[in-house]
This record gives sequence, C-alpha cells and structure tokens, in this order.
Amino acid sequence: MARNNKIICCSRSRVVPKKTIYLACEGGDCGTEATYIKQLCKKYNCTIVWFYKKSDTDPLSLAQYAIEFSKKQETYGKSELWIVFDNDKPAKVHQAYTKVQAFNHSVQGLKKKYMPVNIAFNAPSIETFGLLCCGITKISTSAKTNQSKLRAPTMPGYSHEKTPHEGPYFDFATMENGYNNAMKQAKQWAISFCEEPEYTATVFAGIYKLTESIKG
Repeated sequence: MARNNKIICCSRSRVVPKKTIYLACEGGDCGTEATYIKQLCKKYNCTIVWFYKKSDTDPLSLAQYAIEFSKKQETYGKSELWIVFDNDKPAKVHQAYTKVQAFNHSVQGLKKKYMPVNIAFNAPSIETFGLLCCGITKISTSAKTNQSKLRAPTMPGYSHEKTPHEGPYFDFATMENGYNNAMKQAKQWAISFCEEPEYTATVFAGIYKLTESIKG
C-alpha cells in the first residue's frame, strides 16, 4: 500500500507521498463532477479512491456512507475524505451537513484518528464553477439555464448529457485558464456566508475547496 502511494521526485532525490482523495459524488463516478475531479487528479498527481460509485443516491446517504467509511478506514499519508453534491434536495442537504458536522466534532481529539468528512456543495450545480471559470458571475438559480450558458461558444467541448460513448464533462483547459478568477469569486461568496450555513445559498461553488486541495 505504502509503495503504491508514493512517487519518486527526481529533482530532489527523495520520495514524495501522493495525496489520496476518498470520494463520492451525488452524480456517481461518471457524472460531471466526477469527470472534472478525475481530470484534476490526473494532472496534479492525486489518487482517487471511490468509496461509493453509484449515482442513485442523495446528500444524506452520501454523508452516511462517508461516515461509515471513515470509521473503518485507516489513513495513509496525505489523505482526505470528500463528498460532492448540489441542492436538488434542500432538506437532505441540511440533514447531510448536520450529520457530518456532528461526526467531525465527535471524533476530534480521539486517540484513534478518523478522517473528517469534507463537503463540496454546489448551488444550483457544479456548472456554477464552470461559469465562473469563463468569467461569468451572473449565475442563474436554474441548473438547466446554467448548462445552456456553458454550451459553445462559452466553453468549447462542454457537455452535460451522457451519451452511450461518453459521459458529461467540462473543457478542462478552459477551467484551468479561468481558475484564479473563479477561486476569487467562489471565496468571496463563502466569506459572505460566514454567519449563515453555506447550504442555504442559492448560488455557491463549494467545489473550489476540493479543487484547491487537489491543486495544492
């Protein structure tokens, strides 16, 4: 396990551990979120371990799966546990946050080390972050409207609909080029919600937290 979780850094002649992202997305392991995260991890040398791959789930179920996984999983090196979802089911989003916050609080200071559960919440969907990467800050509260805004020529190559031959995906080069501006806006939104739970936002790009972690 340890050997598979390390790479050789030739320039410094030492072993550098990879970061491992334990992950589950509301859209499964082939949805828009998953495809983008796979691209990020490939470029920035992170390993993804899917603890739940199916798309037939909801935020509360993801929270429960993540907590149970954390209780059973030993941590190795630089590892983080993440769940990714949007606000299609507001009541279950609220319940998911409550459950995760209670778990993270309960394991603080324990002798056995549990991975805390991190949440990347997007409203109305992950396309919010895609639009920010394209310099568009007027985001609709409708996911379908935002998907339409992202289609060519805004983001060449973007596709949301799954086909028999390929899944949904972002134009990764465009996402990378617009990353700095997108992060600035996403963080401003997060700061503005400092006194209110972020899951109450109608427009939010919480995927920035996971993106920042992967990019290091």
